[in-house]
Amino acid sequence: MYNLPTMKNESLTDTPIWEEFEKAARRHRLNPTQILTAYMRELLEIWEFKKLDKEIRRDVQRSGFTEEDAVELVRQYRLEKKQNRAAS
Repeated sequence: MYNLPTMKNESLTDTPIWEEFEKAARRHRLNPTQILTAYMRELLEIWEFKKLDKEIRRDVQRSGFTEEDAVELVRQYRLEKKQNRAAS
């Protein structure tokens, strides 16, 4: 396992893992910073979706709706949204 930077003046780019990652990315003709940025963005989205899913499940349990009811409501909402976009 790699050690993450622990000192205030040490950055990720000063670590052996970054050097290894950078070399691998360059071998594939990719920009390591762009790869890491895209990965972090995707990870943040996943965390937000998980948080939203928890909130929805909690709200559904409190409302008395079943999960199937919630799925149907979302399906109807998406269909209406799609129809509204098509009509525009």
